[in-house]
Amino acid sequence: MRPVDSMSAFRHHWQIWRVMGMHPADPQTLWGRHYTLYGIVWNALFRLGMALSMVVNFLLSTSLESFCESLSVAVPHTVANLKVFFLWRMRKQILQTHPILHHLDGRIGSLAEKQIILEGIDRAYFTFISFLRAIIFILAVSILILCLSNDRPLLYPSWMPWNYKDSSLTVYVMTASLHSVGIIENALLVCNVDTYPGSYLIMLAAHTQALAYRVSRLGYDPRLSRSQACDRLRSCIKDHQIIMNLFRSLEHSLSMSCFLQFASTAIAQCATCFFVIFVSVGTMQSVNMIFLFLVFTTQTLLLCFSAELVRHEGENLIKAIYDCNWLDQSVEFRRMLLLLLARSQRPMIMRAGLIIPVQMSTFMVVCKGAYTMLTLLREVDNSEVA
Repeated sequence: MRPVDSMSAFRHHWQIWRVMGMHPADPQTLWGRHYTLYGIVWNALFRLGMALSMVVNFLLSTSLESFCESLSVAVPHTVANLKVFFLWRMRKQILQTHPILHHLDGRIGSLAEKQIILEGIDRAYFTFISFLRAIIFILAVSILILCLSNDRPLLYPSWMPWNYKDSSLTVYVMTASLHSVGIIENALLVCNVDTYPGSYLIMLAAHTQALAYRVSRLGYDPRLSRSQACDRLRSCIKDHQIIMNLFRSLEHSLSMSCFLQFASTAIAQCATCFFVIFVSVGTMQSVNMIFLFLVFTTQTLLLCFSAELVRHEGENLIKAIYDCNWLDQSVEFRRMLLLLLARSQRPMIMRAGLIIPVQMSTFMVVCKGAYTMLTLLREVDNSEVA
């Protein structure tokens, strides 16, 4: 069985952020000494350039159809950049959770606990890889549509300061290639900012599950005296305090990103559905927009599922307290167990913007909100036609 290292669940995220100029390299290296300049150039080229292109295209929309098409791309892109800003702002606080996770790794005392943490690492890695493969597939479909089209479109609706459609084929190919590189970089960024909250929450849930297993086994080892059982319980109480501090730190770090995710998903779902259902476009373009819709929905579903997993494991910890052999233990053991039970009563529910609970029921609320906006948008379209 391989060694346990919870940080390996996020290694690809931080590697990608380093390439994107958001996670400084070792200052002793050549890259590290010039990393600040590298980060400024990278973000000016991709962040500002792509944001300007999409926002201007959105503002220049002349019909409800073009408005919805531009909105379905501009809103997620803008929100992704805002998430990047909040990530940069909270980067040090997020990195401070790594020593805590390393400490919790060292608290593993059985093969069963080790297997729980390894399964959490594999789950987080599978989530990242699956989302990355889905985005690569969507980009491949989009590029195929671009190559088969006859009217010289771009990969996604964007504004360019020159007339590439009426220029020579060389100008169009260079423009489309430059734009595609920017979209691919942005897609990789979206994959990162949408999966890293889920990965951290999955590992938090795994360590909570390992603690619950440890608590449930208290008092069943005949080789331990009552005083040794009390020491084991004290250790579990300390681990629970560490896990709750980790939970609060992640909630504070991820709160605004979760809030932005909910808002952007509802708007993007509404705009994409309107464009696909009520606008007459080609089959390939409709398929492309449907794939975008699935990505928007999966982003929020992943976030809510990960947060729901943390809440579920928090509830299982309460059940584990009742499962331990507290009947045969000392009065001191029972008093400490009551203390742990009281502290475990507070549900581990993440809150977006410190207000909105992040759970599966919230995902349904977001979908209902998108449907409500779609109905309103349809009424506006009908009134314009009339």
